[in-house]
Amino acid sequence: MNKRETNRANQMSISKEFTKGVKLIDIDTTIAEYMVDSIIPNVEENGNQVKVPLLYGNAERWNNARTKGYLRDSRGKIQLPLVMFKRNSIDRQDGMAQFKDVNTLPAYKKYSQKNKYERFSLQVGASKALEQYEISVPDYVTVTYEVMVWTSFTEHMNAIIEQFQYATDRYWGTDSGYKFRTRIDSFDNQQEVGEGSERVIRTSFTMVTNAYLLPETFDDKPTVKKSFTPKKVVWGVETDLTGTSFSNPNIYNEYQSVIDFVATRSSQSGGFVDYRTITLSNVRLPILPGELIGSFDTLNWFRVYINSEFKPSTTYTYSFNGTTNEIVFIFNATLGFELDANDEVDVVGKYEQL
Repeated sequence: MNKRETNRANQMSISKEFTKGVKLIDIDTTIAEYMVDSIIPNVEENGNQVKVPLLYGNAERWNNARTKGYLRDSRGKIQLPLVMFKRNSIDRQDGMAQFKDVNTLPAYKKYSQKNKYERFSLQVGASKALEQYEISVPDYVTVTYEVMVWTSFTEHMNAIIEQFQYATDRYWGTDSGYKFRTRIDSFDNQQEVGEGSERVIRTSFTMVTNAYLLPETFDDKPTVKKSFTPKKVVWGVETDLTGTSFSNPNIYNEYQSVIDFVATRSSQSGGFVDYRTITLSNVRLPILPGELIGSFDTLNWFRVYINSEFKPSTTYTYSFNGTTNEIVFIFNATLGFELDANDEVDVVGKYEQL
């Protein structure tokens, strides 16, 4: 068994606070804490200020409240006032889709222990190294919550609903934690009479929260990578002295085809044709310069992603039609499944958009 090679230069410890990710429990907790701390007011009852409790509606508790119209405590007394919420659904935000495997969100920490013993006053052109964190693009989701409010008096209900209405279309959370934009569209008011002729006023409504999810690891790889910015940048120029125009050298003109080819890079979504074929329209393949023939990896001319998952070049073949300006991709059996019109196929690579 061959020993796996490890580059110790890439092994950098990261504090737990930077790698904990964003989970569903974090979203639920952020919304709940904001309701308790900022939205739900105290109500006055018999000259006393009463704190309105907030409960998370698990399956048994929510079903009981729906069936009877109210909720009892451990002593059998109807709990009034009370606010209860539960998470209903999680939907993907299509408008926020990105290439997760190639894009990262940068963040910097200005102070680093690496600079602790450096004497920058004696180093010409050197600056402090910053800790750089490359964070993978999260999944942007829409989380829907259902909320029910019970009170004994209309005055109490009005005070609670007014606070929720004023908080709509704001970012719920804290400055030191997460913040998620939350929207409330309408409120459904009902007035009921419980057992013993006790009046129960109930209001229910739906909250829509724009949030994001990011696991700590994916495919045994961390979603946050740490590095250091360079302390010093040195610029230089290389020139080929064998050219016939050495008396008036022009680096760009001499290697224009190579430079233009290296700079060529486009991204486009493929059009569905059938269960194994997609096309890129209004595109053109650049000409491979002679200097790069034999050294450029033409098998990996493209990077193909199906539903944000990278597919290697062994799963497809491609051809260019210069008459229709189309690149046709035909996937083989190693793909493992058949394409359909709902699949998102994105292609990044060496081609030009017309």
